[in-house]
Amino acid sequence: MKTRLILILSAVLFVAGCSKPATTPGKVIFAADVLTMAAAPVYVAEAKGFWKQENLDVDIKPFVAGRLALDAVVGKVADAATVTDIPVVLAAFQQHKVRIIATFTTSEKHENMLARKDRGITGPRDLAGKKVALVPGTSSAYVMAAMLQRNGLKPSDLTTISLKPPDMVAAIVRGDVDAIFTWQPHIYNAQKQLGENALVFPSNDIYDSPFNVVVLDTSDASRIQALRHLIAGLRAATQYMQANRRECVEIVAKKIGTDVATVDNLWDQYSYVLTLSPALVGQLEKEGAWAKSSAIVTADSAEPVYPTLVDRRIFDQNRPQ
Repeated sequence: MKTRLILILSAVLFVAGCSKPATTPGKVIFAADVLTMAAAPVYVAEAKGFWKQENLDVDIKPFVAGRLALDAVVGKVADAATVTDIPVVLAAFQQHKVRIIATFTTSEKHENMLARKDRGITGPRDLAGKKVALVPGTSSAYVMAAMLQRNGLKPSDLTTISLKPPDMVAAIVRGDVDAIFTWQPHIYNAQKQLGENALVFPSNDIYDSPFNVVVLDTSDASRIQALRHLIAGLRAATQYMQANRRECVEIVAKKIGTDVATVDNLWDQYSYVLTLSPALVGQLEKEGAWAKSSAIVTADSAEPVYPTLVDRRIFDQNRPQ
């Protein structure tokens, strides 16, 4: 009888030791643009342990631009990326099954044009014949094209060069370029150094800079579960940021390598709320038309099925009850 009881207890302990909680989601490799104010909820989620509370191991891989982070997802070396919508459209034109599963930051002042006044620039119309830096294939290129179009110019009317955002700051301060198109806090950093010689034009009604979580289409249930917990951690971060501004400003300043005053000055230009707007599909269609008209993609490129680029499954399952 004693031996039988020991065997029964051993079997129970074996089953208990081998079974895992149904909520254990595992690990996510998260490719993130880490030099931008837009990524603030990512920094807060990591610093405050919101993913650990979800029992999720998030390995953040740093990139200097969202387009490069998306390349990591397309190359299947990362599970998710932080990126605006422009690179998503361009990836879709290349037949990659990219999907936006959430937006966690928006801002009409994230993308800007900054120019040197001493080069005779008073607005976008004065860029003809000037040397301008941007990151091709990103939202900065889209904003530049839209600003030029409004002022009767084309990208071919000026000389453009490709630079990483931190390098743009040094280039315009030295006078190597006449203007730059990029995002915060790089615009702010250049403006501080140029002082009265700087002229800034925000994107405003041109573009609201939706900063998204993007993945490759998958039917793997375990991956869906992990991504659900990834989004839950970001939701917790955005909610925490509403009530704990000072602490979160300090977290972000440390992460992006700038001073607290800079981050605090820019903070109110952003809306840190987890959303997935129905209007996003229409914006993607507009950007697709721009990509074709600008010859960024060939005229005979297969048009993406834009509604499929926004996958609501994970977002809808993460809504507060």
